Amino acid sequence: MRKNDVELKVLNPRGKIENKLRFPASPRLKTLANKKIGVIRFGVWGITDKLWPKIEEALKKRVSNIQFREWSLMGGHVSREARLKEIIEYSDGIIVMLGMTGTSSARTAHEAVELERLGKPVAFAVTRPFQANARFVSEREGLPDISLVVVPLDALPHPGEIEELQIGDKFADDVIKALTQTPRIKVKKPADETLVFSSEDYARAISNMEKYFLQQGWSDGFPMVPPTLEAVNEMLEGTALSPEHVVGLVEPGGGEATVRKIAVNAVMAGCVPQYMPVVIAAVEAITDPQFDLREVQCTSCNMSPFLILSGQKLIEDLNINYSFSTIGPGWRANTTIGRAIRLIMMNLGHTWPGVNDMKTLGSPFKFITLMAENEAAYKGAWEPLRVAEGYTEDQPTISVMPAMSWQPDIVQPEPPTVKRIIEYISKQGKVKHDRLVGNWGMDNLVLLCASTFDCIRREGYSRADFQKALFEAIQIPASEFLGGRDVKEFAAFGRLPDWLVKKCQAGPDTLVPLLAGPEHIRLCVAGGSGPYGITYTSTFGYGPAHFVTKPIKLPTNWKSLLKKHNGWESPLVK
Repeated sequence: MRKNDVELKVLNPRGKIENKLRFPASPRLKTLANKKIGVIRFGVWGITDKLWPKIEEALKKRVSNIQFREWSLMGGHVSREARLKEIIEYSDGIIVMLGMTGTSSARTAHEAVELERLGKPVAFAVTRPFQANARFVSEREGLPDISLVVVPLDALPHPGEIEELQIGDKFADDVIKALTQTPRIKVKKPADETLVFSSEDYARAISNMEKYFLQQGWSDGFPMVPPTLEAVNEMLEGTALSPEHVVGLVEPGGGEATVRKIAVNAVMAGCVPQYMPVVIAAVEAITDPQFDLREVQCTSCNMSPFLILSGQKLIEDLNINYSFSTIGPGWRANTTIGRAIRLIMMNLGHTWPGVNDMKTLGSPFKFITLMAENEAAYKGAWEPLRVAEGYTEDQPTISVMPAMSWQPDIVQPEPPTVKRIIEYISKQGKVKHDRLVGNWGMDNLVLLCASTFDCIRREGYSRADFQKALFEAIQIPASEFLGGRDVKEFAAFGRLPDWLVKKCQAGPDTLVPLLAGPEHIRLCVAGGSGPYGITYTSTFGYGPAHFVTKPIKLPTNWKSLLKKHNGWESPLVK
């Protein structure tokens, strides 16, 4: 540092990873000859059915008297513990295959690590794009030295590609190496908790900080507010919780979401202290097991959290836009609270695209949106969202939706009848992402603009009436639902009730509901007046991840906090 340089000290935004006991890889086998090899297959899309015969043939050519026994990762009604016990008792070594999506590579990593923990050497097979994700999850579970077998494919193979690329032969050679040679992986040392950046002036010091944060994967790419100790302490004025209080563990890295680390990321996002109660409640929501954040973060499906605030008084206190373009820029709270959650997911969850955030295309929702309910539009006809979610009228809440699709429309002719509104929404519901059997049973969201809701109100429909009508309308023939497969293939997912299986087996033209029940269609009125707008938002199905609502707890100094940090209001046209 030169004599006249400005020094900028900032706090590290990364979360401390929960201490999981690390252990070395199991002792490897001297040879595979005369050994019993357990094979755990994750059978989605039938890829292992195509690969395994080639691999088995190649291994038997290379190794004398090698024996195999197969198990499915989707173990049906057999408990995981019982299945693992059976595998361990049979096997000298184990092949776990195949991680070929963000979700499947994370799930199979769990099985691979647990089997190594139980003392058996594992060859963990993944396709090329998912090596980093598989290794990350394995390290998170305590085994950085996982033995990966990389299948030279980027996606499902084209006809003949397995033979052309001689995948069976290469796979067999790598399996032998994985089960007989001890792996050694170097673990990266974490950065210091306080970081110092210097330059001839403050602006350049900030630029140096931003460059470093980008290079480390700690930034969302937008300019950031430096998380200095002073700025973080000021942010902590927004909560009565201790700075060291752990709100939750942010998957997949399992970083501890302490109040202090939440504040660091909130500062970087541009939040002001009065936003902290909302940010903390949103972190509670995304770290709730019902939200299934690990799957949301790691999946190859293109989705992200979507935030809805309910509570008119708090909405007004924070100048959150609930009217025209509630989903959009222009309001500090809407923009920075959502941004803070994205930074928390990245920095406390330790995620980065292509490492363990495996979304093929991404999503506009990844620039996380906070919208607000337009409570006045109900005119007393419906209870607000927070009450429908089980909270009292005076308790503000934040709801988090794992949003996959965004399907807006305007219902015509205008003004529409309820029958017409249901027709429009049900058409969207029948093409949503989770319409097929493998994804079935998720929570979906319907947004109604004020004028659309007024048509529903005039015909006397309650919230429950409208949910029931939509549930009954959003159905498709069993043949389309199954996509040419047998429903028994999907029973192992564990969330297909007997009544649904029976409907699927009744005949190809039998109508099958695409939601588990009326209550799984969440309804919210938002936005400004005008044409009769609707939006259907579905989620991904391999989690399963659900719509989660949490209370927002305000500190006792709320009024003085608002007064001290005012002036951040944008004009709101109602």
